Amino acid sequence: MARVSKAAAADHRAAIVRAAGRLFRARGLDRVGVAEVTKAAGLTHGGFYGHFASKEALAVEAIAAAFAEGRTRLEADGLDAYLRGYLSRGHRDHPEEGCPLPALAAGPAPGVEVADALAAGTRTLVEAIAARLPAVDGAPDVGRALALTALAVGGQVLARMSAASDRPFSDRLLRETRALALDLADEPVRRADEARLPGLLDLDPAVPQAHEIEAPRCFDELRFPRQQCEPPVREEVAVRG
Repeated sequence: MARVSKAAAADHRAAIVRAAGRLFRARGLDRVGVAEVTKAAGLTHGGFYGHFASKEALAVEAIAAAFAEGRTRLEADGLDAYLRGYLSRGHRDHPEEGCPLPALAAGPAPGVEVADALAAGTRTLVEAIAARLPAVDGAPDVGRALALTALAVGGQVLARMSAASDRPFSDRLLRETRALALDLADEPVRRADEARLPGLLDLDPAVPQAHEIEAPRCFDELRFPRQQCEPPVREEVAVRG
């Protein structure tokens, strides 16, 4: 059998990663097998384990590559355009080309290696968003970046979940979430004690601090007007910081 050159081997590996990234984002990690990935990459199944020890090892690399693609778009387009694209019908309808977070969030809980890759990618995304927000006393506004990330990912997850059964509702979810995200991204600089969340991106355990939040008893305002909801209650929530 002819020996494959180093350049060809690198091309084959890259093709596998690209194919896996698209398939995993389109259908989820649990619904895609190694044979399907190698076929999509134009390669034979037998050569897979010459590049990766397992499907999980491939998933880790594919997830890292997908996050890198997203950061490249963010750097090239700016934060507003990135948020508009993230919370768009195009991103909803073509998960294979988008962020791995909403694509994989609805699937079964991943193994440790894949979960670590998703967590690492999320941290780098939050840091990239924070770098494009006004600083607070010279420090990145990590709190706002975290809120924007959660809003964008959650909005896209909900839009995809409802698209098949109620597309107009899914479209509205995207519009409303996008408008809120853009408003949050453009709001004036906040006080340092509101904007900074020390240690929030650090995985080392910290002493929990109690913060009070308003928690309404009724969240179904699409069916019931606000006045029909019971008054908000005070609720203690432990936040690591």
